[in-house]
Amino acid sequence: MLNPTPQCLVWREELFKGVSREDAERLRLCLDDLDKKKGHVEANTWLRGVIERLTLLNKISVMRPHVEKEAERIAKRSGKHGNKKALKWLKTVVKRLRYCDTLITDLTGEELAAWAEKKSAHFEKTFFAIGLSDGKEKAKSFMAEALALAGAEFRQWDKNEKVIAMAARMITPEWWKRQAKKQWRTVENILRECGEVHNGASPYLSRWGLNKFRKQQEANEAFLKGWEAENQHGQKFTLEDLASRGVSNPFIRRGELMTRIRGTEELAVELGHVGYFLTLTAPSKYHAVRKSGSRVSKFYDAGCPTPRESQAYLVKVWAKIRAQAKRDGIHFYGIRVVEPHHDATPHWHLMVFGEAKQLTSFIKTFKDYAMEEDPNEKGADDARYDVRFMNPAEGTAAGYIAKYICKSIDGSHIEKDLETGKSAADMAENITGWARRHGIRQFQFFGGVSVTVWRELRRLKKDIDQKIQPIYEAADAGRWKDFTKLMGGFCAGRNQTLKPYYSDTEENQYGELVASIKGISKGIETFVTRFYDWTIQRVGAGSLSVSGSLSLGAAEPFPRTRVNNCTPPSGGGNYQPTYQ
Repeated sequence: MLNPTPQCLVWREELFKGVSREDAERLRLCLDDLDKKKGHVEANTWLRGVIERLTLLNKISVMRPHVEKEAERIAKRSGKHGNKKALKWLKTVVKRLRYCDTLITDLTGEELAAWAEKKSAHFEKTFFAIGLSDGKEKAKSFMAEALALAGAEFRQWDKNEKVIAMAARMITPEWWKRQAKKQWRTVENILRECGEVHNGASPYLSRWGLNKFRKQQEANEAFLKGWEAENQHGQKFTLEDLASRGVSNPFIRRGELMTRIRGTEELAVELGHVGYFLTLTAPSKYHAVRKSGSRVSKFYDAGCPTPRESQAYLVKVWAKIRAQAKRDGIHFYGIRVVEPHHDATPHWHLMVFGEAKQLTSFIKTFKDYAMEEDPNEKGADDARYDVRFMNPAEGTAAGYIAKYICKSIDGSHIEKDLETGKSAADMAENITGWARRHGIRQFQFFGGVSVTVWRELRRLKKDIDQKIQPIYEAADAGRWKDFTKLMGGFCAGRNQTLKPYYSDTEENQYGELVASIKGISKGIETFVTRFYDWTIQRVGAGSLSVSGSLSLGAAEPFPRTRVNNCTPPSGGGNYQPTYQ
């Protein structure tokens, strides 16, 4: 074997200047071994690839241990093209982390607030300076660069009022903090690519992601305890108290979902309809890790699709199924639940009702579109979808889907999570954190009637207008079946008896025209369901008298946006916080 020439050794030392001392020492040892076994030419070829990889890794700080380990794994497992594949993946990681590596993974609390203050002040100063000196087009270009760096999407450049509103957001520290927290999604996705999210490591959500979720929950709890809402009658309630009475409370959320599912099933039985329980899963290239713990090579070949991209695929498939059903004149209704596989890839469970003959055709359409992408991959027929007829003799439809509802909220009434074999209560925290981190809506009804109208009616407690009395009584008593029938039945669409009623548009703090919900409407008649003006302030900040004067305490209160100004119900009336 040829020993390295003096020129070769000088060339190597020049390359070593771009890496750390520790990395340089490690590389010298590896080169000595390669020089003896394969010669200096092949050793130099190897060094070029490794140096480029280390140069990229040096641009990463907090995430480096995970990323370096994964790059080495890709290089070893990808044969003669291993280095190229590792470099290609590394470049995408560096690009994605250029904004959020140290800042987003390390900064929290006061440090993150100070960073956001600095970013917003810099944007405001530079944006207006460019606008005054170079014109609005140059200012818009600067704004576009800032948006891209923050990972925020904005497409309405042709609407001047929207551009102004976005700029108004970007001069507030709150906007930058929100964008920073959204970048946690990028970190989570990269950790998933590094094999940190699966049944053998941390199911559904990485340990880092779970820790972030817990800290955010603690911060949210502290905020809700430290702030209160006060109405024009001087009544005060902490935000924690108000939040506990709505669907953000897991107990109430689960109860409302099960009430609607039970009512939907009761209506189906009354109409003589049948039901199917369906499962829809994405192709293998959307899955990062197998149950065994081994990696899915198609996932990396496809560019490492994120959970949001997998969800977008499922949404697209479902849109095609619904469009074909509409063309065929098929009417159906039900609910879909989104939950993650152990490696964070989403899949859907659907409970679908309709006429037996129509659903036979619907199921064929469902299977066809489920298999449209990558239809020939091994095991697709078994893994891509599942269809089960819901036999009333074997149990209620609600029973089919109840475990998925409970598993995805708080794990109550379930001992073990079958996907992972772990405690359902523990895994419910991971699943909730997964949904929040990736911004995935977990539950959605289709083909039914407006739940907004249902919730608005349940706000009313007295002086109910006779025109809406029957629908109000059904909603107030929790009779979803009767409520649906009185609203026009399933698939009523725009022909529903009652609709949400919104206030006239008003400017918000960013200069945008927005409307807030005010009540419900029946034709041209409107029925107000919200009677109070609320001011949000720190606990102990002061008090608003009935006349509206403000007594300041520890901090200035600020008005909550999107709250209508309505006359209270007859008799004045104090606000009684109840489940809405």
